[in-house]
Amino acid sequence: MLTFHGKQELKDQRIAQVRAHRLADQIVKGQYWEDGKGCAVGCTIHSGNHQDYETELGIPVELAYVEDRIFESLPNGQALMWPERFLESIPVGVDLRGTHINKRYVLALLTDEKRGLIPRMKKGEAKTETLELANFLKESIAEPSPSAAPQKIIDLADLADLADLADRAEILLEVLAASAAPHLSPNKVESRA
Repeated sequence: MLTFHGKQELKDQRIAQVRAHRLADQIVKGQYWEDGKGCAVGCTIHSGNHQDYETELGIPVELAYVEDRIFESLPNGQALMWPERFLESIPVGVDLRGTHINKRYVLALLTDEKRGLIPRMKKGEAKTETLELANFLKESIAEPSPSAAPQKIIDLADLADLADLADRAEILLEVLAASAAPHLSPNKVESRA
C-alpha cells in the first residue's frame, strides 16, 4: 500500500480539501462528518470510517486514529491546522507499514533528546524497562522478521502516551516526513526526531 496511491495530485487534492474546510470554518471537534462539517478525519475523507484512509489514501488506518486523537486533544487554533500539517508531512508513494512507521513513532516518543520520555526519567527500574522497550523497537525495525515482544515489553508500550501532546504531534510529523527515506537505520531516525 503506497501513500496517496503514488499520486501527488491525490495528496494535493486532499490538502486543498481540508484547507477549504478550514477556511470555511467547517473543521470542528466532536463529530466525524455531519452537515458539511467534521473533524480532521471527517474533513479528509468525508466520513467517520477510519479504514477509508487505507482505501482512499493508502495511509494505514492506525495513523488515522493517531491523527484523530491528536486533533481532538489540541487547543482549537492548533487543531484547525492539524489536518493540513498531517497530510503535508506524509510523502507520496511510500509504504508506511514497510517503514515500520508505528514502531518508529513510539521509539521517537520514548527517545527524542528534548521531548522524549526516557531523557526525562530518573534512574531506576522503570527507566531500565523503558530502555528495554526502546531497544526492542530498534531491533524489530532493523530485523526483517523480528521475534514477538515479551509481555513485559507489551505492557510498557502505553508509556509513549505519557509524552506531552504537542510533542507527540510534532514527533509524528517528523517521523512521517522521515519515512520518505526508509533506508534510515533506527538510530538515525532517533537522532533526527
